[in-house]
Amino acid sequence: MKNVRIAIVGAGFSGIAAALKLRAAGHRDIVVYERAADVGGTWLANTYPGVACDAPSHVYSYSFSQDVDWSRRFAPGPEIQAYLRRCVNDGGIAELIHTGIEVRSATWSCGEWSIELSDGRTTYADVFVCAVGQLSEPAVPQLAGLPTFRGASFHTARWRHDIDLAGKHVAVVGTGASAIQVIPEIALTAEHLTVHQRSAPYVLKKPDGPYSPRLHRLYRLMPLLRAIARQSIWLYLELITLAYDRWPSALKALELYHARILQHEVADPDLRQRLRPQFGIGCKRILISNDYYAALSRPNVTLVTDPIEAVETTGIRTAAACHPVDVIVFATGFRTTPFISTVTIRGRSGTTLADSWAERAGAYLGLSVPDFPNMFLMYGPNTNLGSGSIIHMLESQVAHIVDAADHLRRHPGDIIEISESAFQRFLRDLEHRQRTSVWVGCRTWYHDRSGRDTHNWPWLTSTYRRRTRRIAAADYGLDRPRP
Repeated sequence: MKNVRIAIVGAGFSGIAAALKLRAAGHRDIVVYERAADVGGTWLANTYPGVACDAPSHVYSYSFSQDVDWSRRFAPGPEIQAYLRRCVNDGGIAELIHTGIEVRSATWSCGEWSIELSDGRTTYADVFVCAVGQLSEPAVPQLAGLPTFRGASFHTARWRHDIDLAGKHVAVVGTGASAIQVIPEIALTAEHLTVHQRSAPYVLKKPDGPYSPRLHRLYRLMPLLRAIARQSIWLYLELITLAYDRWPSALKALELYHARILQHEVADPDLRQRLRPQFGIGCKRILISNDYYAALSRPNVTLVTDPIEAVETTGIRTAAACHPVDVIVFATGFRTTPFISTVTIRGRSGTTLADSWAERAGAYLGLSVPDFPNMFLMYGPNTNLGSGSIIHMLESQVAHIVDAADHLRRHPGDIIEISESAFQRFLRDLEHRQRTSVWVGCRTWYHDRSGRDTHNWPWLTSTYRRRTRRIAAADYGLDRPRP
């Protein structure tokens, strides 16, 4: 059998899973390139106060590596990064990962991938796996006057630990998933915190809690109990996914639940009104927190809903007032469109992936693109979830990639490339299915300039697992000779 050379870009959850499963399948010529100094991806980059996962730890972890004593139901960020490091070490793949090296470009040429690295080297691979993720490039708004600001400003994914926020006037721009975690932490120490909100999110209660040593001992004695807990959480999230995809009206019960939370936790009627979302639940990401509304109700916290007009040397100016601040924290998410902006990928015809996606980003099952042979994406277009754990999706993608690599090992000289007809058929099915989803009529970061949802998977995660289990000979070209 042929030795298949496999190059993976990224050592977050995606890249590590791919390396672990490919190694377990007997592939030995694997290399992982990671531009950061360590593994962990988003959990290495995001170190802001209060960082934690918003999916339960049992499902936000590999199904094949469940022997871990999580401290809480929703693990804090440092614990997740330590878990990934442990998976790397226990899986024996540490020597495969080259940190501090960025992949600049990848070009299909003469039947293989030519890969240019940031250290000046060029290397070659038979299979190219792009696992850079969707949440890796921070999005900082280009606010007028920002370069003139005399204080410190930084994104939550580039947290400045050298800056003490105690006793300072701090502004947080944004009220998304990172913001609702960091705002309560900043409010505890800052002299004053100003929160700039563009749109109010739905924030539900977080069913969090510590896991006791007794529970961990029980799980070790009876691993089946841990498996049952994991499966139960997955089934519950799958039911929520069904509401997102097929019966959005079923989510109305969560709107009523959110209204009761606001009524109970926010005493000030004016503040409560400004925290009431102006869109249907599920349209944007539903957030979970037990202390966000309490933080906004503190006397040293001000919620500002007027649009930002400009940043001045000593503060932020809106139409209504100028808010003096010493530090600006951008909790403004990530650049999710275009996808894969950090690597120039050139396919069989010489066209770049960015050019192929100029009108619309799309991939067959979020994995494969015509004209890009032996290339697979992880967490690619339309594989994001409104409910559930992305780890389930990533493991499904890895199974697909392993099956492809196994085929190439058994059949030297073959090329695996999704056909144009299969690709277009998938896009038509996707658009048809999206018509019933909760995201219809929304305008969020999920949508491209034309209003198409290029991020979310509109079926069940179990459907994705079934469809990605094997590469389909009818959809892929599997027997073409190497050009």
